[in-house]
Amino acid sequence: MLTRRQFIQVSALGSGGLLVACQSNPVSGSPKPAAAATPIEALPSVGSVAAATESAQFGVYVEIHADDRIVLVCPQTEMGQGIHDGLTKIVAEELDADWSRVQVRLPWADDRLVNPIVKRHRTANSDSTVTYYDLLRHVGANTRALLIQAAAVRWQVPANECTTESSRVLHAASARSARYGELAAAAAALPAPTAVPLKDPATFRLIGRHTPRKDTPSKSDGSAIFGIDVRLPGMLYAALRRSPAVQSRVVSFDRAAARAIAGVVDAFEIPDGIAVVAANTWQARRAAEALKVEFDDSGAAAADDGQIRAMMKAALHDDAAALPGRAAFGGPPFDRARTEAALASAPRKFEWEYEVPFLAHAALEPLNATAWLHDGECEVWAPSQAPGPARDAIATLTGLPREKCRVNITFVGGGFGRKFELDFIRQAVQIAKQMPGRPVKLTWTREQDFAHDRYRPAHRVRTRVGIATDGKLLAMHSRTTGISMWSYQGRPPIPGFGDLFAMGLLINDKYAIPDRYVDYVETKLPIPVGTWRSVSLSMNSFFFESALDDIAAVTHRDPLALRRELAASETRILGVLNLAAEKAGWGRPLPKGHGLGIAAIAGFDSFCAQVVQVSVHGKRVKVERIVAAFDCGTVVDPGNVEAQVTGGIIWGLSAARDGQIRFAKGSTQETNFHNSPVLRMNQVPPIEVFLVPSGAKPGGAGEAGVPAVAPALASAIFAATGKRPRRLPLIAEGYEFV
Repeated sequence: MLTRRQFIQVSALGSGGLLVACQSNPVSGSPKPAAAATPIEALPSVGSVAAATESAQFGVYVEIHADDRIVLVCPQTEMGQGIHDGLTKIVAEELDADWSRVQVRLPWADDRLVNPIVKRHRTANSDSTVTYYDLLRHVGANTRALLIQAAAVRWQVPANECTTESSRVLHAASARSARYGELAAAAAALPAPTAVPLKDPATFRLIGRHTPRKDTPSKSDGSAIFGIDVRLPGMLYAALRRSPAVQSRVVSFDRAAARAIAGVVDAFEIPDGIAVVAANTWQARRAAEALKVEFDDSGAAAADDGQIRAMMKAALHDDAAALPGRAAFGGPPFDRARTEAALASAPRKFEWEYEVPFLAHAALEPLNATAWLHDGECEVWAPSQAPGPARDAIATLTGLPREKCRVNITFVGGGFGRKFELDFIRQAVQIAKQMPGRPVKLTWTREQDFAHDRYRPAHRVRTRVGIATDGKLLAMHSRTTGISMWSYQGRPPIPGFGDLFAMGLLINDKYAIPDRYVDYVETKLPIPVGTWRSVSLSMNSFFFESALDDIAAVTHRDPLALRRELAASETRILGVLNLAAEKAGWGRPLPKGHGLGIAAIAGFDSFCAQVVQVSVHGKRVKVERIVAAFDCGTVVDPGNVEAQVTGGIIWGLSAARDGQIRFAKGSTQETNFHNSPVLRMNQVPPIEVFLVPSGAKPGGAGEAGVPAVAPALASAIFAATGKRPRRLPLIAEGYEFV
């Protein structure tokens, strides 16, 4: 059978009307296990790190071959965010490596790759560069020092007389030089150096400069291996039959009838439904759809949109159930009594409510994983953001020691927090346990991806403010309600405090508000929730920034001027506000029905301000332009940061316009991209991204571009029409987009 990817590969080679396809290896670079488990370190990666030459290993991150190829391990999952090049470029910079000779190996579950700050091996929270930057600089510097020492010994010269450049050690006094490849074996045998100085950033040749991504060729020609591409000899394929309800249990099913379907190897119950194993994915899926299964969906009955919204509205007035926030996720300590007193005594008082919906992750690559139990080991290939936790889960499921559980991370076709979860990996292992000795690949359908997501929770917020007669903001209290991500993820409750995810920066601590207080009322519902790209900022930025705009409106202030006043002592947020406003032409006269809106966020150790320009006719909105200013401190690759901010804006704009997951009788109403769309290319407005030069420590880029676009869009609509939308998505408020 010719796969779609093979069709594209072969079509790209053809120039006439005749298409000839030949079946060769499944996909260039596919994992090819031998009789025993393939050593994880030998798995191919981008550029198919070809072996066959003598190489020297410098710890877990660096391998230098005699032919001068340098193989660097990226410890983090590459899911489109460019970290595959970003982290290895840090090593290559300090190593003085010839970047054209560098190849990148994808990660695997290994305690040596554990994040040095959070002490876990996972890719999340936009902290890859933040947490690995210093470590990887030292990795490169230490390896470079060993190569210099090896050359100095060979030439019998002091090491401090040697320099490096483009994968060579140089000794200017004797005009000698040596390639890294010819020094590597001797260098790797030397004792590890100590206290090696790092480069002066002024001498950087790679960090701070854009280079073409190394994964682009393989992703363009189809040779890159995503989880869904993994093919192993003798592999079986699995599909699931699940109820469309968000919670259910299997009452009964006809196993004999399932096993009688052509191509089916077996069918059996696992905790999440029925697994069907067959000779190929199509047969497994067709058989799963044909199964006669009785489900009990009674546990999901409360998942109904009307009931959910009514519960959240009532929760906002439940003072007895409200639990406060704390400094860890919201800045300085909150003082409820003082804030309530300031609100009570304020000469002007206002109150507004805001609302955001459930959202699906909707990654382009559906959930999948391949598991293989054999010879007392379990090996998994998966597009996962959590290799360390996945390894722990596999050990628990199989009863095997951790060292006998291997997790190979493939390229990931979009993660956004969903592939941080482990349910799909657990399912693959549960199925493989029933098929010992045979690798089994489980692939979810797109509809299952929507029906059984770990949704960004819906939240509703009430914000009360007290304002002085001169328009100064005196006090602010914001209360939020929704399902607790903190509880759902099994985190132990913090006595006396509410969900810290829900309240994170609900009142932004970069703005000087004299008295402020946040609290949370949990709305308990049988809907699974989890982290979504930019987590709490995805909703709390809309709530807080919209409240600032409401304050500006009732005090007849310019929204930018109000933010400048409140952030007067915060130079970095002022920097992005001023740059975005300047580049967007803030304050210039606009035709009737046109408006500019602005919003800014601080999160993930980065700062982002966005200005959205719209034209509105009735309730038909056209987004004319979006301008973003972004400060993430030290920039490893400016082109990649710009791409990440642009992608984040498109992601946030899609959600703000028409992104939602609604429930009826326990099941989602949105089931695929046709009724839960992501913006198409022709729907994306012109986007301009300006980076703020900063000597600060590196910040995150993957998520900080998302949150500001929704409040800036709502602000722009208000500027154009005088009517403020306070509920997302905007189509729920009757707006349509042209």
